[in-house]
Amino acid sequence: MSLPVPTLADEPLLTSAEVVQLATQIEAGLLAREARRQRSPMATDEELQALEALGEQAWQRFVRANLRLVAMVAGQAAARTRLSEADLFQEGCLGLMTALQRFDHRRGHAFATYALVWIRSCVGAASARRLGTLNLPTSRAEQLRAARGVEAELGQRLGRTPQTREVAAALGRPERWTATLLAHRPPEPLDGLEVSLAWSPPTTELATDGDEVRRLLHHLEWPERQVLELRLGFTVPQPCSLAETARRLGMSVGRVRRLEERGLERLRAHCRHGTLEAWPEPA
Repeated sequence: MSLPVPTLADEPLLTSAEVVQLATQIEAGLLAREARRQRSPMATDEELQALEALGEQAWQRFVRANLRLVAMVAGQAAARTRLSEADLFQEGCLGLMTALQRFDHRRGHAFATYALVWIRSCVGAASARRLGTLNLPTSRAEQLRAARGVEAELGQRLGRTPQTREVAAALGRPERWTATLLAHRPPEPLDGLEVSLAWSPPTTELATDGDEVRRLLHHLEWPERQVLELRLGFTVPQPCSLAETARRLGMSVGRVRRLEERGLERLRAHCRHGTLEAWPEPA
């Protein structure tokens, strides 16, 4: 459900004095809410409720007075990308509220200048998600947005999906260049999947011979051995993820990953064409 932009954008602008006053009321309301939650004896419940209500009113007034900033950014982004202005407006509202949560009126900065950064960030991120340009350089992403916009405009005018040569002609670009650009697709997300760095033994005999693997791991340095034993499931019922291994050993995930890679490299160095060079028995 989209917000009625024209109506809300008609809210009068805030003066510098009103910005400080409303920001102070919002802060007081948040403190009153926390005091009520902790049952603080500093004020009565009625007084705290009054401060909390005043803070909520100040928040609403602050947001409504700055919605024209959101409308401006969303309109510019919609014209550039041909995306829904209503959707981008809602994304910009999230940026506006984030800015209001982080704004510190004591620093003397203009709220509009501070909020524009957050609004543009949220609207830009939403545009990139919808157009699948998060993994492209900025210049290439802008080219793709322009091409998709021209493609959508031609589709509306022609009543059908435009051909690549028609889009290329409208862009003033070579057909091959345009085809390559429009062929871009965002990478598929790995929903709920974990990319495992666990080592795959080079032979079936090694995979089935747990004693042999344990003997090999015994020759590694102690941190590497601990990490691989947990990652391969030798000392636990099930192989551990990187995060679980880090938690068990009290290390960072990055350090666990480096120890795992170093240990696997040492093991691979002793693998020759599917066989293992004999290591000396531990002393």
